[in-house]
Amino acid sequence: MANRRTRLSRRFAALFVIAVLVLAASFLAGVVSAAHRDVGYRHTVDQGFASSASALVLSSNVTGVQLAHVLEHPGALGRVVLDARLESLQQAAALDSETAQSLAVPPPDAGAFKRLADTLRLRAEAVASILRTIEGLLRLTPVKPSGSAARVPRAAPPVSIAGAQALLLHAGEQLVVADKTYRGLPEAFKAASGGATLPGSRWSFATTGTLTPDTLSGDAASMAATAKLAATVDLRIAAIETTPLELPVGPGYPVTPTSRFVAAVSVINLGSAPSTVEAIIRVTPLGRSHGHFDSGTARGVVSAGGAVALHFAAMAVAPGEHCLVTIDLVRPHIQTTVTGLTWSRTVVIGQNARQ
Repeated sequence: MANRRTRLSRRFAALFVIAVLVLAASFLAGVVSAAHRDVGYRHTVDQGFASSASALVLSSNVTGVQLAHVLEHPGALGRVVLDARLESLQQAAALDSETAQSLAVPPPDAGAFKRLADTLRLRAEAVASILRTIEGLLRLTPVKPSGSAARVPRAAPPVSIAGAQALLLHAGEQLVVADKTYRGLPEAFKAASGGATLPGSRWSFATTGTLTPDTLSGDAASMAATAKLAATVDLRIAAIETTPLELPVGPGYPVTPTSRFVAAVSVINLGSAPSTVEAIIRVTPLGRSHGHFDSGTARGVVSAGGAVALHFAAMAVAPGEHCLVTIDLVRPHIQTTVTGLTWSRTVVIGQNARQ
């Protein structure tokens, strides 16, 4: 009997707690709802949104002006500066779009949050598309220097002129939709909020052709034909390291007695575009020297204005051998010069003492 009474008491206590929580939640919801309908509360919400949103809109306006300026005369900037500016603008547009998401709660009047967020999102997507398209069209790479210890440079997917025209046309259409989404919002928000203001914002202007779909699409062919924006590759052998080390005394370049000859080559790229690098080493016995022919290949990637070190597998040699060692770089198809692509030495392998 006592156990039954205890269980009933516990159930009653639990039901009582639940009832209290339900009543408290209902009361709180009523208070919040009443607060949301309160004129003073709405005024505070709208003013706070207007202050934060205005900063984002003004930042977006600056990004739009700078993007139009960059694309007006891209050839005047050159490949490196053009890519750096576009990457900076893409990051700014993406940051504005991301920051706008924090303005969702509490919601302002006139659907202002959704229209602002959609506007900044469309602009961020358009700028990112413009960056990727131009990088693919011109084979641009980041300006961060790349050496043998750096990671392989980011390779932009190649884009043809026709493909770039279609992609840039779509990006321009996104900018037009973004402008239409924002158009009229400052007036509607001011009327609904009782005086809170938002700045105007427009990127695309049909009257001047600024950032319009047709203008952006037409930029593809002109950029591809601009000499200062053309992709160039100029690979050159910068240095050779051998093990054993060569001694700078003649005749030939003697090394200490060994049966394994190891070499590494440092390659620089004086061009404006990244390139794959393929180096071939050949060891050829000279005259009646004993030994045999051996060869090997090493491959890598070098960025524009960068350098890379390639290491060959060990070559088999014989003590006393006189051999011609040559290292050749395979000329990339867009490289116009053969200067610096070949290195050669006559290497004399030292005799063992007992010989």
